[in-house]
Amino acid sequence: MDPDSDSRGRLDRAAIVDAALRLLDEVGLDELSTRRLAADLGVKGPSLYWHFKNMGELRDHMAEALLAAELPAPISDPASGDWREWLAAGARGIRRAAHSRRDGARLLRAWRPTPERRVRVLSANHARLVASGFAADDARIAFTALARFAMGWALGEQVAEGVTPESEADFESGLMALLDGLALRRR
Repeated sequence: MDPDSDSRGRLDRAAIVDAALRLLDEVGLDELSTRRLAADLGVKGPSLYWHFKNMGELRDHMAEALLAAELPAPISDPASGDWREWLAAGARGIRRAAHSRRDGARLLRAWRPTPERRVRVLSANHARLVASGFAADDARIAFTALARFAMGWALGEQVAEGVTPESEADFESGLMALLDGLALRRR
């Protein structure tokens, strides 16, 4: 039994992730620690390790919470819809997720997908692109290139002036150029 589940309410992964995201907004990524998070939750530090083996695992779940709020759901029929619109919506969602919280781009930059996400989301997304005419390796490269582009763009915006009309237009131009290049790799 979790040592800190009592009258304050049940401490679970979702509650910890929500609290960690709120704390991220308050103190930033460099000051986010298990000690600080435990104090914010009103529990002892070791109780967090009941739910997450380390801060890296917690940060991965925080990143996935940001992405879940902004990314389109995997398409149930892999052959449906326009692949360009779908990939563009995904890249825009990653950028929005990165901007949704203080240091969000830095959090996403270090993210490693959880095993559950790899099975549930990434494999469905990969199948969607393969059904759209991409070779398996090209589908993987497409996701990597677009995700890194969106995260890198957001990171640049976060350390500079933030989102501006010019950065918005330039992001869209770069996104279209990437999609045009990916179209050339389709069978």
